[in-house]
Amino acid sequence: MHFRNRHLKVGFARKFGLVHQGYFSRSLKEPVFVVGFNNSGKSTAVQLLGNLDLSIYPGEGNGELWFRGHFPWISSHAPVPPIWVSPDEFIRSVKDEYGHTFERARAQLGAYQWLTGGKNLLNDSGMLAALAPDISLTFPDARFIHFIRDGRLASYITARLEWSRIIRSPAKYIEFNCPIHFRDVLRKMAQYWVWTMQRMDLLAETMPGSVLELRYEDWWQHPAPMVREAAEFLGLSPPDYSVLPGPKEDLTRHLLQEISEDEHQILDEVLRPTLLKKGYQAESDDIVVTRMPVRRP
Repeated sequence: MHFRNRHLKVGFARKFGLVHQGYFSRSLKEPVFVVGFNNSGKSTAVQLLGNLDLSIYPGEGNGELWFRGHFPWISSHAPVPPIWVSPDEFIRSVKDEYGHTFERARAQLGAYQWLTGGKNLLNDSGMLAALAPDISLTFPDARFIHFIRDGRLASYITARLEWSRIIRSPAKYIEFNCPIHFRDVLRKMAQYWVWTMQRMDLLAETMPGSVLELRYEDWWQHPAPMVREAAEFLGLSPPDYSVLPGPKEDLTRHLLQEISEDEHQILDEVLRPTLLKKGYQAESDDIVVTRMPVRRP
């Protein structure tokens, strides 16, 4: 019943935001956006952040709030290839669709925040990292928690998932001249990972203090410190526990063994500079994470 009520509130927020856009756009206070490339462990972490005094917006809102007319791409009428093929072109098309303003999204989130008692509002949308610098004018008071995972694994897993969609329904991909062979998809996905990191770095430069980076490899085994760090970043009281159970098994080593030598070479060629910048040391047989401070606001 609680789940249904949350989605009922989304319906009311949609209507209130449209009718009273100016009011609810102004009323939204300090929204929190949790973003990150696919398969970066973000969604699992958001479940832990639910222990904080936050109001979590149901669903990611990609098709309605952020990428209207473009998400999901495979069933959309977007006039551009998918974001992983041509991210800059995709984002330009999204902004054209919105008239380069995201006031409607801000008003809807503001109305939802009002309906949930004014708590800090959290929107979990990994894909929003691609748009983060573009929404900064509309959301100057926003804070972003950016989850990062080693780009080799994030790119490889996402490429495998996307390639499975391509071989099941290739027509639209062929129409938009998308890569079809897996290694070409993998290269494009790795480039998209680098582009996403650059987008979030740009946001951190233009909105100092608004971005907290958390790494999958840090919180996987020891999630409690990461939750406390997120609470401190958001100005909230941390949960009253010292230990959180971690996942039963990390499949990192198993996944690395699935990547062929040629695929490792592709990933190394595309990712190495950015991996090193983010504190990773790329080696073909293991994940090495340099214990260096990640970005703090």
